Amino acid sequence: MSAQDGRGPMVDNPWRRQLVALRGDLLKEMDELRSLLAGCCADVGGGEIWVGPAADAWHAEAQGRRTDILAQLGRLVPLVEAAIGTCAEKVTVGEAKSLQVDLL
Repeated sequence: MSAQDGRGPMVDNPWRRQLVALRGDLLKEMDELRSLLAGCCADVGGGEIWVGPAADAWHAEAQGRRTDILAQLGRLVPLVEAAIGTCAEKVTVGEAKSLQVDLL
């Protein structure tokens, strides 16, 4: 839409902008967690830091939780992307103000 369609000037949709930022934050956190937790899991239970049955049990639990956290975050990304797909890229100034209030 453009200003010529009678709706007035168009601006970026603040709701869509927030969803795009959320998607970026999720992807960043997933990358950080993937590398951060991998080191801990590798060092324990067969690693050099702590060995033995208790270390093996801790390793199995930590690895399972790491996998679960990353899987749950991974399921959020397509949901956010689907929500982004439903948002108009541009809205009128009035619509943007209304959407901005909803974000507060």
